[in-house]
Amino acid sequence: MYKSPGIKSGFGVARELKELPGRVLAVSMEIPWALLQSQMPWEPDHVHLVDDMDLPTLEAADRDLPACDVVVGVGGGSCCDFAKYLAWKRGCRMVLVPTIISVDAPLTNMIAVRVDKTVTYIGDIFPEELLVDYALVQAAPPELNRAGACDIASIHTGLFDWRLAHERTGEKYDAAVAALAEECLEELDRNAEEVYNVTPKGIDTIVDLYRREVKFCTEFGNSRPEEGAEHLVAYALEHLTRRHFLHGDLVGLGIFAMSRLQGNRPEWAEDLIRRCGLRYWCPDASREEICTALATLRAFVEKNSFFYSIVHTAEITPAFVESVLAGLEKARPQ
Repeated sequence: MYKSPGIKSGFGVARELKELPGRVLAVSMEIPWALLQSQMPWEPDHVHLVDDMDLPTLEAADRDLPACDVVVGVGGGSCCDFAKYLAWKRGCRMVLVPTIISVDAPLTNMIAVRVDKTVTYIGDIFPEELLVDYALVQAAPPELNRAGACDIASIHTGLFDWRLAHERTGEKYDAAVAALAEECLEELDRNAEEVYNVTPKGIDTIVDLYRREVKFCTEFGNSRPEEGAEHLVAYALEHLTRRHFLHGDLVGLGIFAMSRLQGNRPEWAEDLIRRCGLRYWCPDASREEICTALATLRAFVEKNSFFYSIVHTAEITPAFVESVLAGLEKARPQ
């Protein structure tokens, strides 16, 4: 059952960590921990720096780290998920302090772990206390925070595929939930400049839209309102390259390509992700890798039995792939 988090945002709200009672275990990484210490020196009972999110690593940490009354996650998605895992296993209080807002991990109940180099979602613990310190978030590279817009912008292509699946296969569809998702997309559109500039309003916008999106997806039962073929592109490119990318880059690429395949206002979609600052040309992937991922997308989707989408109905021709690549090249900063 969904639990709404208590969210405190503002400059300096991370100082509340000093008031936590009992034994406190902090989970972080070198860069976000150094950032926190530079702005607000704090000495919890124990600090654990995250190396990876492999399941055996988390199991060992739960077994070997000292007992605690409170787990605090300071950092990005991996730090928050590591803290969620420990709090879930130990049944203790948890406070999350996201230092970037590139993913929705600080708001979701699931924990992203890696099993045999594949991301797997386990657990069930909704974060109930978030401290969103503007100073910490704004100190991160702006492109990391802008990337947080991706899983809201993906509603554009996600809703198209959800309706398509409903019409073609009879998949469960809820018009009221779709309307809530549309409202989130419109809110992102209105505040794209704030998101791009990582202003306090832009930070609050992304965090609140994540909260709303997590709520209606949880209550509906899955992520269909915001997850469509654009995420399949992301999965395919990661599988092909066996490398980790900034999530916003991959999903931005997917929105750009799949809105074109859908014939779903592609110019509007590109304008939105551009104004939010998503690097949809995916700078860490080569032209050849993107080409291969798109050309083999249907085979990848069918082999892995992914959800129904435009990939099942529209042919991805060499001409289409070349048009996408040409558009990406045009968008790439010179």
